Formats: sequence, C-alpha cells, structure tokens
Amino acid sequence: MAIHNILKQAREQAGLTLEQAAECINISGASFSRMENGLSKVTMDRLEMLAALYEVSASALVEGSIVTRPSTIDIDRLRLVVEAVQQVVNEKQAQPSPEKMAMAVSELYRLEIDHIVNNATAEFDPARHLGIVQAMFTG
Repeated sequence: MAIHNILKQAREQAGLTLEQAAECINISGASFSRMENGLSKVTMDRLEMLAALYEVSASALVEGSIVTRPSTIDIDRLRLVVEAVQQVVNEKQAQPSPEKMAMAVSELYRLEIDHIVNNATAEFDPARHLGIVQAMFTG
C-alpha cells in the first residue's frame, strides 16, 4: 500500500478530519490533501509529526502496519472484564487452564466492545454477559 493511502487510513483511524490533522501539523488543508493523494512528497519531519498525532510509530506508517494504542478507557474496561471473569471462576471454584481463561476474557471483551460501539456511553455491566461466562466454567 502506498504511503499516502496509509496516511489517510491512519488519520481516519485517529478520528481526525483532513482539516484537523492539517492544522495540528501547521499546514494548509490543501497541502495535506495533496500529501494524502500522493501528489506531494511526505518529508521525514511531517511523517514524524503525523506518527505522533496518530499515536503510532513512524515505521508503522512506512510499513503500513498501523496498530493503534489502546485508550485508557479500553484498558480500564479490559481490567473490569478480567475481574468479572475471575469472580465467576472463584464463585464456581473452577480451576480453568490459562487457555480457557484467555478465551473467556477475550470473548467477554469482544462482546463488551461490540456493545460499546453501539452505545459509547454505556458503563461496564458484568451482568450483561454473566450467563455466557458462567456457562464457560460449568461442568
């Protein structure tokens, strides 16, 4: 994938408009648009500014391997998911394998992410998924 396509993808993943990103690195929207459309070159200085803005490494932009940093909300939600799964394990007095724990945590986290994508202000409620988690550790 060409660098200009990667830059556009990274900007969109960062949730920024073209104009917002341009303003953050002190260039015009037109200049930014030319850069994202492959009509002008990307300097190393701009690449580094964009990487910082998008919270990715410059090498990730060059390689096209953009991985965004999890937000504090994501990390906090993951912690709550782990605690909810551990509570069920304790209540059931189960002794699951590390693989089964990982599966339960990842599944509950996936369900929770699906839920908050549709309702961004939703608080974490372990009861929402309790039946699924309990079923994972029954028997």
